Amino acid sequence: MTTEVEVFRNIRYARAERFEQPEVLAWDGKHHTERGPICPQAPSRLEVVQGPLAPMDVDEHCQVLSVFTPGTVGRRPVMVFIHGGGFVTGGGELPWHDGDKLAAEQDVVVVSVTYRLGVFGYLQFPSSTGPSPAMADQVAALQWVKTHISRFGGDPDNVTVFGQSAGGFSIVAMLAWGHGGTLFQRAILHSGANGAARTRDEADRVSSMFIDELGQDPRVASVDDLIAAQSRLAKSLNQLIVWAPVSPDTPSGSAVDTIAGWCKDDALPFVLLNNHVAATPGTQVRYAAETARMNVLFEGGARSLVQEVAAKGCNAYLFRFDWQSPDTGFGACHCIDLPFLLGSAQAWSAAPELGKARWADIEQLGMEMRRIWADFARGSTQGWQAGSVRHLP
Repeated sequence: MTTEVEVFRNIRYARAERFEQPEVLAWDGKHHTERGPICPQAPSRLEVVQGPLAPMDVDEHCQVLSVFTPGTVGRRPVMVFIHGGGFVTGGGELPWHDGDKLAAEQDVVVVSVTYRLGVFGYLQFPSSTGPSPAMADQVAALQWVKTHISRFGGDPDNVTVFGQSAGGFSIVAMLAWGHGGTLFQRAILHSGANGAARTRDEADRVSSMFIDELGQDPRVASVDDLIAAQSRLAKSLNQLIVWAPVSPDTPSGSAVDTIAGWCKDDALPFVLLNNHVAATPGTQVRYAAETARMNVLFEGGARSLVQEVAAKGCNAYLFRFDWQSPDTGFGACHCIDLPFLLGSAQAWSAAPELGKARWADIEQLGMEMRRIWADFARGSTQGWQAGSVRHLP
């Protein structure tokens, strides 16, 4: 049974000058219905899987969030989504990340966060200190939630963060910086548990290479020049991840109850891109061995994180997402789990990973997955068993 939800879009949770740490803002009480901006970005390499981004306003001052709530009275569990995109693409305001169904079906408050990306979110000068601006944005959003979510019917003392890919990596970084247990009480990580944090020396090296590539002061360069230089640097380095959060000098290693998992064919899109091959029916079989080797990045990271969390006395569980469309050749690939939690049939209509799958089938399985995720946010671990992998959906 579902209920209607109220949607509060484009709430500015913080402000910051370029490359600077954010300042958390108070909610102005306004009820916006239009989507907010996302960070300037180049096209995603994973368009081959998800399809192109919806047309969106872009702004480097993109510290906005949206709230989906069944009602502004009460104290419901809060679920905060941190989007992925390799730290360089995506946005919480995208239609893919709407949380209305999750909120309506499960009587939870869903928050989707937009934060700075790429050079805007991860470049740091030698004189700067503290976390990467992008991770500081995410922390600012959680601080905003802590202060204001009760006005949206949410419980500020019962917050679950869930993130996919770079969003999961970001949660690992926030745990390292000590925010687990204070700003959030539980975490769910999709294909992003291995962590991609940089030491300060590594972060400085990438920033230095970028500034050399740009050839001017990035503090006054145009947005277009920054994005162009970022793309040139990514092409020259040819790495899976170029920008990433900086780690603290002494990680605190905070822990919370955690679910971490991966998709059965998580790495397949990256394998196909590396081999300059398009997905066709049967591709997941022909490249199964190479995908399995690269999938260690995702599966191994989830297993390691769960072991670390359990060793610190918290509950920790593993899942693997197995569903695949029968006709795409993508298998159960990176990002394919997202339509089962967030977004609508219209939002996902151009996603190649879904092929000709019936949306009614995705919805039926999605309702069960949304229930499982929300039950965890409510504190229930029924159906989970430590040390074993739960296959979903």
